[in-house]
Amino acid sequence: DRETNEIFEFGPFHLDVVDARLSRDGAPVSLPPKVFDLLVYLVSRAGRLVEKEELLRALWPDSFVEEANLTVNVATLRRALGTREDGQNWIETVPKRGYRFSPDVK
Repeated sequence: DRETNEIFEFGPFHLDVVDARLSRDGAPVSLPPKVFDLLVYLVSRAGRLVEKEELLRALWPDSFVEEANLTVNVATLRRALGTREDGQNWIETVPKRGYRFSPDVK
């Protein structure tokens, strides 16, 4: 369900959905496929709370997975992205609900 021509920019990052590429200051950032899908899902909904159930359904549509799988993927993504210039995380955890990606996405 990816719209064409999806290119997102946030901080030093450039996310090209069509080519499945993430770069930081021009250097490629390697992400496992599920973690990349998670990033795309969150970035395309930047600034909005995304419920855990919604993420589980979107990323693993044909299988039952534990919420822990989502937690691990979010942690992997956080490590890859690091923190924003203001020291905050790109991904905010909303306890017991889900996640919100930083609204500073172009």
